[in-house]
Amino acid sequence: MLVEEASDSVSKIDAIYDLGVYLDENGDLDGSTEQMEKALHIAINVNAHEKIGRIGNYVATNYLMQGDMDRSTKTYKLALDHAELTDDYSQIAKISMNLAENFNFSGDYKNAIKYGLNSLKIKESEGDWVRICYHYMAMSNIFKETEDLAKREEYINLAYSKKDEEGCASVSDIAKIYNGLGGVAQQRLQYEKALAYYDTLKIFCEENGFNQGINTALINSALIYQEQGEYETALELVVESDAYADQTMYDSIFSDNCKADLYLSLDKPLLALNLALKNINRPELDFYSAERLKSLKFLYEANFRLKNFDEAYRWNDSLHVYQDSIRSQDVRTAIADLEMQYQTEKKEQQIALLQAENLIRQQERIVYLAVSVVLLLLFAVGALLYFKNKRENDLHLIQLRQQLLRSQMNPHFLFNALGSIQNFMYKNETKKAASYLGNFARLTRSILEQSAEEFILLSDEVELLKNYLELEQIRGKNNFTYTIDVDKNIDTEFVKIPPMLVQPFVENAVKHGLRNIDYAGDLVLSFNEVEDDLHVVVRDNGCGINKQIKNKKESKAHRSMSMEIFRERQVVLSKKYKKEIRFFITDLSETDSLQSGTEVKIIIPL
Repeated sequence: MLVEEASDSVSKIDAIYDLGVYLDENGDLDGSTEQMEKALHIAINVNAHEKIGRIGNYVATNYLMQGDMDRSTKTYKLALDHAELTDDYSQIAKISMNLAENFNFSGDYKNAIKYGLNSLKIKESEGDWVRICYHYMAMSNIFKETEDLAKREEYINLAYSKKDEEGCASVSDIAKIYNGLGGVAQQRLQYEKALAYYDTLKIFCEENGFNQGINTALINSALIYQEQGEYETALELVVESDAYADQTMYDSIFSDNCKADLYLSLDKPLLALNLALKNINRPELDFYSAERLKSLKFLYEANFRLKNFDEAYRWNDSLHVYQDSIRSQDVRTAIADLEMQYQTEKKEQQIALLQAENLIRQQERIVYLAVSVVLLLLFAVGALLYFKNKRENDLHLIQLRQQLLRSQMNPHFLFNALGSIQNFMYKNETKKAASYLGNFARLTRSILEQSAEEFILLSDEVELLKNYLELEQIRGKNNFTYTIDVDKNIDTEFVKIPPMLVQPFVENAVKHGLRNIDYAGDLVLSFNEVEDDLHVVVRDNGCGINKQIKNKKESKAHRSMSMEIFRERQVVLSKKYKKEIRFFITDLSETDSLQSGTEVKIIIPL
C-alpha cells in the first residue's frame, strides 16, 4: 500500500513501515531510518503499543548499524515498554535480547545478563523455540565478555543441540554457533581445533551466501595466525575479509585496527599510523571503548617507532587518561565504596552489640534487685523468675554474638578479595581486574543477602563456594581445578546450614594446601547425608597438613583469622542449638604413603 492511499492512522503506519523495510532491503539505511522514525512518531501519537514495539525495535537496530549506540538503546527501551503491554511474547523476548546485546557491547554486563535472562525466560516459559539458538548465542557472547568460559560454553552447547531442529536457528545463528565453538577452542589455546571450526564456518557461509560469516571466519583465523607470529598470513586474511564485510562503521574501525596492529608487528609504523589516525578521527569511535583504546595505543607506538617523540608522548598521555576514565577509576571507586560499606556495617554491629550488652547488664541488675525483694516474701517464686530471665538474657547474648561472628567472617573474606583486585591494578592487568570485580560483585551480593540469616539453603552455600573458587582461579596464584559433588538424594532447596561454615576450610585448602606445589592442584568438595547428619568433605592433593605445620613460617600463616572465627562459631552454635558441629583433619600421607594432601570432614547435625 502506498502512503498516499492510507485512509487512517493504522494503515498509514503500516504503509510507512513497509516503505522503510523496502529501503533497508535495497541498501538505503538512512532513508529506511527516516521512514521508520515517521511511522514510530504516528504510532506514539495514537498509543499503538504493538506497533511502537515492532517499529521501535526495527529503527533501534538501524541506529545501531549507523553507530548511534545511545539512541539505539533508548529506542529499544521504548519499544520494550510498549511491547510488554501486549500479548506478543515473541516480540518482547526479541527486543529484550536486542537490548541485552547493546548493554553487552557497551560494557554494562549487569544489565546485559538481566535483559538476556529475561528474554530466555519468556521464550522457554511460552514454549517458543523459534530462533532460540539466536538467544542462546547472545547469552554466550555476554559471558564471553565477562570471561566466564564455563557459562559461555554452556550456552553454545544449548544452541548446538537445537540447531538442526526446524525453526530453531537461522543461517546466521548456525554461523554464530560454529564461530562460538572456534572461540572457545581459541581461548583454550587449541589453535588447530579453532582453525578447523573457522574453516567449517567459512564453508557453511559460502554455501549459504552469508558474507558477514565469511568475514568473521577470516578475521578470527587471522587473529590465531597473529598469536602464532605468522603476521603476513594474518594480514592477507584481514585484507581478504574486507570484501565480505557489511561495511558498517564498526566493521571498518575493527578491520583498520587489526591491520594497524599487524603493520606494527611487521615493522611498518607509517602504515599503522595512517590507519590509527583515520580511526581516531571517526566520531563513531566514541561508542566502541575497546577499539578506541586500541587506536590510542597504536598512535603512541607508531609515533614512537617513527621517533616522533612529542606526538608519541601526547598520545600516550591520552591513552592513560582514557584508560583510567573507563577502567581504573571505576575499579578504585568500586573498591573504596565496598570497603567503606563493610567497615561501616562492622562498626554499626559492634556498637549494637555493646548497647545490647549494656541493656542486658541493666536488666540483670533490675532482676537481681527484684529477686532480693521477692526473696523476703517468697524465695521459691523469686528464684524461678531469676533463672527464667537469666536464661532468656543468655540466649539473647548468644544470638547477638553469633551475628557478630558472621559479620566478622564477611569482612575478613572480602578484604582478601579486595587485595587481589588491588594486586591486578598494580600490575596494570585491568582486564583481569574488571573480570575479577564482576565475579566478586556477584559473590558480595550473596554474602550481603545471607549475612543477616542464621541458616541458609544448602544450594545457596554451594553456589557461594563455587563463586569463591572461581575467584581464586582467576587470581592465578594456584594452578588448580575443583569439583563440587552433591549427593543426588539431598534436597538442596530444603536442607539448611549456618552460612559461611564450610568456606574457611575451602580457603585453607586453596591458600595453604595447594600453595607452592609444582604440580596441578585438585580440590574435591562433597556433600552427603548420613542418617541425621550432613557430611561435608574438603579434600586436596596439596602438600599435606603435617608438612605445613613443620614449616615455621607456614605454621604462623596457618593461624588464619577465618579458622579462629569458625571455632568460636562452633562453640556458639553448640550452646544455642544443643547440637555439636564436629570436624576432623587428616593428612592423607598417614593412610597411604603414595598420597599427599589433606582431608577435612565436617559433620553438621540436620
